[in-house]
Amino acid sequence: MDRHFLVLRSWFLLTAVIAAVAAPALGQTAPPPAQQQSSPAPAFSYDAVTIKPDPTGHGFMKRTPDSYSMGGMPVVTVIRTAFGVLMDDQLIGLPEWAKSEPITIQAKMDTDTARALWKLPPAEQWKQSQMMLQALLADRFGLKVHHDTKDLPIYELTVAKSGSKMKQTAPEATGGNAVYSSGKITAHSVSVESLAMNLSFTVGRVIVNKTGLEGGYDFTLDYAPDGADASDTRPSIFTAIEEQLGLKLEPARGPADVIVVDHIERATAN
Repeated sequence: MDRHFLVLRSWFLLTAVIAAVAAPALGQTAPPPAQQQSSPAPAFSYDAVTIKPDPTGHGFMKRTPDSYSMGGMPVVTVIRTAFGVLMDDQLIGLPEWAKSEPITIQAKMDTDTARALWKLPPAEQWKQSQMMLQALLADRFGLKVHHDTKDLPIYELTVAKSGSKMKQTAPEATGGNAVYSSGKITAHSVSVESLAMNLSFTVGRVIVNKTGLEGGYDFTLDYAPDGADASDTRPSIFTAIEEQLGLKLEPARGPADVIVVDHIERATAN
């Protein structure tokens, strides 16, 4: 696993909890038919954007109340974040330079925009932040995409025969959070949808939430990560999910939403 993916994975682990903790479990839904992506204009936008080549190799991504910045990584990193792309096979048609040429982006909001954005509920705040990045990509990289579906190997997350072993938090609970470390997840008031999204990185496939479980949950998941020393006696991720959470990952194939890149060009540096 390369360093760029590790940085990106950390970004998703942070933002997925923010975005999904207030969202209901979605279950299996049919992905949208192929159509030109014409996102509505975001309610918020960046006031100033600077893009430059960045050969330093020091990959980072950061979001503050009034800015978004990244460096040492290619534009595919931003595209993944902007459209919520989890796996490589969910992004089609991207030229090689967009996957390999490292850049740096500094994007700033004005004070009023930042204040208004951060007053939104977490899920809506993240949605608007993604739309701002989509607008940045369209403006500076000429990015045009459309959604399609592709039959991919997936995992379906279901409730095991033993039943869910997670503790559901009160409906009025707010401020869900999770701590991810090597082989361990400790979560408070986190949705199953968020869990599925983050586990996708661990198992290397899109996970479709078919549990029907809604709301937030408290749980701890302790497992032996890939490459663990033979002395690590913890169970595999698949066994741990069933024994500790009362859920089950079942291999399947199914339609998954993919992003098809119709046009992209290098941004003019400034």
